Amino acid sequence: MKKLNKSKKILYAILIFGFILRFYNYQNRWGLAYDQARDVLVSLFALNNNLIPATGPFSSAGQFVYGPQWFWIISFMSAIYPHAIVTPWIIQTLLYVFTIYVMFLIGKEIIGEKFGLLTAFFTAISISQTLQSTNLTSPSMVGIFSIFTTYFFIKYIKYSKNRDAFLLTFFIATTVNIHFQAVGLFGLIPIGFFLSKRKLKQIWFLILGFVIPFLPLLIFDLKTNFFESRNMLDYYLYGQQRIYVPRRWLTYAGVFWPKTWSEVIGGYPFVGYFVIFFSFIFSLVAIIRRKFNKELIGVIVALLFIVVLLRNYKGELFGGYLVFANSFILILTAWVFYRIYKIKSFLFYILLLILIVGNFSILLKNINEATNVTSQLAFKWTNALIEKYPDKKFALYDYKDIYGNMTRPVSLYLYNANKIDDNGLRIGLVNGTPAAIMKDQEKFPVIYEDLGQFQFINLSASSDAQLKNHKWTFVNPSGVYDSIENWYSEK
Repeated sequence: MKKLNKSKKILYAILIFGFILRFYNYQNRWGLAYDQARDVLVSLFALNNNLIPATGPFSSAGQFVYGPQWFWIISFMSAIYPHAIVTPWIIQTLLYVFTIYVMFLIGKEIIGEKFGLLTAFFTAISISQTLQSTNLTSPSMVGIFSIFTTYFFIKYIKYSKNRDAFLLTFFIATTVNIHFQAVGLFGLIPIGFFLSKRKLKQIWFLILGFVIPFLPLLIFDLKTNFFESRNMLDYYLYGQQRIYVPRRWLTYAGVFWPKTWSEVIGGYPFVGYFVIFFSFIFSLVAIIRRKFNKELIGVIVALLFIVVLLRNYKGELFGGYLVFANSFILILTAWVFYRIYKIKSFLFYILLLILIVGNFSILLKNINEATNVTSQLAFKWTNALIEKYPDKKFALYDYKDIYGNMTRPVSLYLYNANKIDDNGLRIGLVNGTPAAIMKDQEKFPVIYEDLGQFQFINLSASSDAQLKNHKWTFVNPSGVYDSIENWYSEK
């Protein structure tokens, strides 16, 4: 049997270590709240009814929607084993483990195998990558697809193949459709083209790869009297001003980015300052000595483009919305440590140890203290309802749609247990007893109460139309699907 060489052994060890960090205490880490439950409900309902979502959810920034790719991805992941609610979470976490290997390939293409191992290691222990892996949201999926994008970005610069040109823009456009935070990746197209061999015929491959993922949104826009384009234009011209957040260059570059950097790679806050400073120093040295390879230039220019772009963004910036830039941060961090290793290996190990100690002090605390209260409550309530009405299915409502963090997860658990029916026993969830309900307590009796405040109420005395007139929102999977996919047709 062929023996594994040293590099492969190290790579496998890194992958196993990354796997453990992402799956340890998993039962308390896979997050279930409003967004996750809503997205899985839409995707499962589409999967079970042979439907294809035409759009994604609304953006929190303005009155426009994302592309449908996020729902398609969840549907695909759920289809692997649809009987378990947690399936898409597990598949996403496994993909985050796989990105460690992709980052190894990226590092290998840029400099070589040793650099690839270092890049993979920093990805494996990255706080941002580890914590995002268990959070089933579109920004988390951006963290995966942006790494695939970076891989084809490096491949296109290095080899200038038609396939890589197509896949680069295809993954850029797909990532942006998943969540618009990734618009910073648009800069990779001209950067990649300029640093490649600049074959003019490849422009068609770049265009084709870019256009295909945007076709669903284009079709939606044409069907809705340009709803998407009109509202995006309104946001660009006026909407940003409504939430304008002043951003000084000194604070932005000197505080925000070092803090963000340290949150990605882990370690003590000064680590971000250290890596950014030496990235600048080593870049100057490389320029003077003319020892820059094109791939590394591409990474640096791409990150600089993102920095400038976000500086001019008028809204608030959150770490969770910057995961699309993680690959560039991790590559440059690995490069700084790689250069230090070449200069003084002893110093490299000291600095690496400091980073690891600081990283684990934060990461292990997050992992060990994680809770999944919403999932546990939703599971408990679902079982209580089934036990009380073993022969019935339910139609679930949310009073004024203000308890979505609980009603969507309960709807998901009931759906998974095959206890959901649009014509089933009408029940509603309230937190406390609203005045409007207290007037009709005989008409709407409490059938289950928990924590002294959450109550499930029997609403069967009223029709669906009456309930909607009294501000009850229908949150069965069909209702959630319609609220996301068919809202425009109801106007």
